[in-house]
Amino acid sequence: MVKQLLTLAAAAMLSFSASADTLELSLADLGSGWNATYDAATKTITYEKAWSGKGWWLSDVDYSKYDEVVVNFEKSEIGVKLVVEYVDETIASSDNMVAAGSTSVKCELNPEGSAHVKQIYLQNDAVGSLTLTSAYLQNAEVFDPTKNVTLWEGTEELKGWSNSVTIANGDLKSAKIVDGDKLGIAYTAAEAGGSFKVIYVNDAWEWVLLPAFGEYPGVSAEWGTLWVNAPGSIEVPLNEEAVATLQGCREIKVQGDGVTLTKVEIIRGSGLSAITDIEAGVENAPVEYFNLQGVRVANPANGLFIRRQGNEVKKVLVK
Repeated sequence: MVKQLLTLAAAAMLSFSASADTLELSLADLGSGWNATYDAATKTITYEKAWSGKGWWLSDVDYSKYDEVVVNFEKSEIGVKLVVEYVDETIASSDNMVAAGSTSVKCELNPEGSAHVKQIYLQNDAVGSLTLTSAYLQNAEVFDPTKNVTLWEGTEELKGWSNSVTIANGDLKSAKIVDGDKLGIAYTAAEAGGSFKVIYVNDAWEWVLLPAFGEYPGVSAEWGTLWVNAPGSIEVPLNEEAVATLQGCREIKVQGDGVTLTKVEIIRGSGLSAITDIEAGVENAPVEYFNLQGVRVANPANGLFIRRQGNEVKKVLVK
């Protein structure tokens, strides 16, 4: 899809917040977009077609002080995609998407292009509206690559394969899954037992059994389902291929019948539940480096990295 530029000067759109670590994006007027309108009084975007756009045209703004863009909104009935584009078109745009029912979307800035941001906008996966509550840039929390990430938690009774728990691409990307992590699913079962499966939705909107789940012990080769008859949980190992699938798919769904889901999470392959579990003192603990995707780096050089020593984690610039 050819992205049409939004047409409003950056100076009229931005104002500083009280915190030095955030920069507000004004909701006074989102300017023009394509196939969408904006009501400044109610702060509501109305999308006339799927994959329309509305946002902030900036031309060339330096946001290198910040790590990510955050847009908050009332509970949505449509999927929402946040996109950041840079002046240098050779630098890949940043994006993140959340599913219907969400109230916020975050998108990391690309450090290579953050000094020259061209535009920020919101897209939709279906006709509908989105009522904004706030939008700003901020310095993100330092990502802890050893900490488990909850993708979904609640109580969802799966009946007759007609409903499911859906995890959006944006949540999967934010978890920064790496080879060796595991997909954890906790559940309770009906008295007579039940079964469930994990599928992913590809770019063609096809529903495909997640191969890593299909290889889990006990999963039916014929139906791609796992039968359970008591409360429990599983941990599905994720290899490099599975990680690529999860990061590249539109979403994953856990479907079933006679099963109530209670949690879906990414369990770190290191076996450490969090850096707070590390008892070694900071001074004596070994130093480890990770890139911004959470992958361990033996010899960091020329860029931003996550430095962990004992229970201290911080983002550092290595030259």
